[in-house]
Amino acid sequence: MQGGAVNFTGSNLTFQPYYDKTIDDLICANSSRVEVPSKKIFLSPGDKIDYVYYLKQGETMHYMINPDGIEKILYKLTHGWLFGETALFLGHTTGLHSQAVTDVVLQRMDGALVRKLFKDNTLFANYIVRNCCSKLLILRYEIENLTFNSCKNRIKRFYAASVDKTHVTDEGWYNVKVHSTHYELGIIVGAARVTVSKLINELCEEKFIRVINRNVQVNIMLYDAYMEECEIE
Repeated sequence: MQGGAVNFTGSNLTFQPYYDKTIDDLICANSSRVEVPSKKIFLSPGDKIDYVYYLKQGETMHYMINPDGIEKILYKLTHGWLFGETALFLGHTTGLHSQAVTDVVLQRMDGALVRKLFKDNTLFANYIVRNCCSKLLILRYEIENLTFNSCKNRIKRFYAASVDKTHVTDEGWYNVKVHSTHYELGIIVGAARVTVSKLINELCEEKFIRVINRNVQVNIMLYDAYMEECEIE
């Protein structure tokens, strides 16, 4: 993806890859390469940040944990996105856990250089602003989602946002493009795993979803009715 509007896949909180060759070349020429293996947490709350990370390859997730150990994902980033810019420009420590979902290649750019390029390079400045505004939009979406939707409806929205309309089974079900365990889904929707398991069972009883060989599928007719209902609301 190059230019155009921000595209994140609804309530699964994943930013789709964004690529601008000029920005990519500029950052890679002025940063150091960092490789992070899958599942490793490489930033934690309280860490001082005087740099930004550019995601060259792979996927990262950025989340909070409350005192009871319940986790909540804010967003997932893919190739072409930046993080650390908020803490850098505000002079704060990070308040999030940042973890590699897959094996990740990052480009780490020193904070002083980031500030200089932000001042001197309009394209780079617009790129920084784009990153900040994109995260603001997805966080506004999540505030709305958590405030006005029940946990069960948040799960329905997650699966509705994840359907793969290019693959329809003979029985009239959509496959989903995102495969999550109950624990991972709980992190996304902000609920305990046991709650997620209970609500998924209810959605299966209502025929909104079904689980075939551990893969979730969404009923096409009920999906269409749900999407119409969401548009009316």
